[in-house]
Amino acid sequence: MTESEFQEFIITVGYRYCEKAKTAFNSFEGFHTRIQFSEKEKRYSLVLSAITNNSNDAIDVQNMLKEFSSEHKNYITKAIYSDKKISINLKMTIDSAIDKNELKEIAKFITELCKSGKIIPVCSVCFRNKKTGLYIVGRELMPMCDFCVERKRQRYEHRKNLFDKKTQNMPAGIAGAVFGALLGAALYVLLYQLLFVFGIGSLFIIVLSFVGFVVTGQRATKKSAVVCEIISAVVFLIAEYVALVANMSILIEQKGGGIAVSEAIQAINMSFMDMSFLVAAGFDILTGFAVMAIAGLVYFLKRKYTRPLKISKNIL
Repeated sequence: MTESEFQEFIITVGYRYCEKAKTAFNSFEGFHTRIQFSEKEKRYSLVLSAITNNSNDAIDVQNMLKEFSSEHKNYITKAIYSDKKISINLKMTIDSAIDKNELKEIAKFITELCKSGKIIPVCSVCFRNKKTGLYIVGRELMPMCDFCVERKRQRYEHRKNLFDKKTQNMPAGIAGAVFGALLGAALYVLLYQLLFVFGIGSLFIIVLSFVGFVVTGQRATKKSAVVCEIISAVVFLIAEYVALVANMSILIEQKGGGIAVSEAIQAINMSFMDMSFLVAAGFDILTGFAVMAIAGLVYFLKRKYTRPLKISKNIL
């Protein structure tokens, strides 16, 4: 099904649809069932925050889920009760009729489970049996009690105020990033003489560059991340060349030639004419760039998932 088809269909089984969270939801006697439309993962993901009265009920719920999953084994990929929530994943097929039928069965099953008396609705944050509303936190739909909502909002406002009050000092940040990158480059050159780092040591350059910018620039942004990536890339290329020269100087010295930096530079420059040497150096450089790119991606993901998330009003 397409998202619009899902949105139109899910209303027929008593659910409403939240476009921002791409999630359908239904409220029944304090239970808030959510079914997320995950087009990228090619699945529909149902989540219900709940606990059981006792261990026997927990076993019964697990058995009910196992039996339901077995009856629909061609389409259900997961049906478990864990971490105080019920999770059911339904794979998305190319046949909308099949998807609709399976979603109807899931909706019916969850309603029966809620009526069974074996589970109790809880807040998805504190997991206490308290009256809850449905709130959009970032892009996720969450059932929360008033206490948890207020606490999250206070935390959001506090972190937002701290963030808004910070001003970025770009010149100082760049200076710090350069210093950090050079310090990382020194470590890279040293490690190159001791180990076969294969460019992986570029991680020191990019990480210390980020640290240097944050310490001196006071505030990290997407723009500063790009600046640090560029600085680190340039410094890494220089560090790679210096590491090669240092390595060649050590080889010359070990053969009794003394410390001959100029000869080492000349030898390295001539080595670039050798295809095998060029390939090996190129591999180090490409590996280093890949490591720095991954570090940059981790930075962006960290910003995305650790930033305070705005909380909507109760959508019920």
